[in-house]
Amino acid sequence: MRKKMISKLMAGVLALSMVTGLAACGSSDAGKTAEATTAAASAAAEATSTEAADSSADAAGTDGIADMSGTTLNFWSDKVGSGSYNMIVAMSKVLEEKGGFQAVNVDPSYPGGMGAPYIFKENGVDLSFVNGAPAKWAMDTGTLDREPTGGYAAVIGGLTQVAYINCISNKFLEENGVSTIEEVFEKKLPLRIGCSAKGSMDAEGAYLLLEYFGVTEDDLKSWGGSITNQGGDQNAEALADGQIDFYIDHTSSASSTMAQIATTCDVTFLQWGDDLVNWFVNEKGYDKITIPANSFKGQDSELVLPGSPDCLFANENLSEDVVYAITKCLSENRDALVNEYASLSGWDPATAWESQKIGGCPLHPGAEKYYKEMGYIK
Repeated sequence: MRKKMISKLMAGVLALSMVTGLAACGSSDAGKTAEATTAAASAAAEATSTEAADSSADAAGTDGIADMSGTTLNFWSDKVGSGSYNMIVAMSKVLEEKGGFQAVNVDPSYPGGMGAPYIFKENGVDLSFVNGAPAKWAMDTGTLDREPTGGYAAVIGGLTQVAYINCISNKFLEENGVSTIEEVFEKKLPLRIGCSAKGSMDAEGAYLLLEYFGVTEDDLKSWGGSITNQGGDQNAEALADGQIDFYIDHTSSASSTMAQIATTCDVTFLQWGDDLVNWFVNEKGYDKITIPANSFKGQDSELVLPGSPDCLFANENLSEDVVYAITKCLSENRDALVNEYASLSGWDPATAWESQKIGGCPLHPGAEKYYKEMGYIK
């Protein structure tokens, strides 16, 4: 390319030399001088045009993606070895190898849960997984008693199929003559709930259940119930030992904790009623997630429960070209990523832009450009 550009420039220089030589011959060669002038101008214009075209080719990568060889991204993730960390490392490699990014640094400093949206303004993060619903809550009202925040926009929604999978002790159901979570709260039964630490998406499900039924934690305690915040393994042991009656986790059909509970405890996996599920979806920004039948021992029926899948969010200050390149590269390598990580199997690029997939958050213009280009957004 460089040789081609130089040859064109040389052509222009030679043509100009011809003009100078002819002009020195006198007025009798004026016609030839004019012709030479025209040829020189054409050659110079062609050289300039070729240089611009070559420069444009340098600026563009393959398949319409701008050259990202000078761009480094900072991708925040959960702790090293976690499922999301491993998926983010895989995505980062794709962005480097297929998208042409100079480097994608994976930083395992992600706080997780409802505090995650705050990382974009506080730490200059370029990319991160954030659950869609809390991303919207943080924008609108703030979370964890903090002021509203911003500085981020959605890129890819519905990456994982996580939902509020919940199970209850059969002993509790039999002793109290109930079969649904709605009956438990309507009868003000002494339900002992186990979930993760406050501020996690797991625990948020438990507290939102109380909100839906108009019950406070003090009300629950007055009935003889409780909420215990602890790790998944501890909750599994507590359920097996009869120390809690009900466990709720924002997780997937691949959950090892739920699989452990299903094989060691006598429990029923609960399907919530339509009104309860729709309240989570319509009022709180969740999506409806299907958990296939037989995902766990004794779970004979399909479950449709509210969930807020992991989404890829980008710093709103990233340019449209950069986010377009990210969206295109990851979407067009989706199958390879799913083959490596089955947890991503629910990700569908054709619907990854839809409002319920991204918690109702705004879509980054670069991502929107790609989805429109593909005809996904009409």
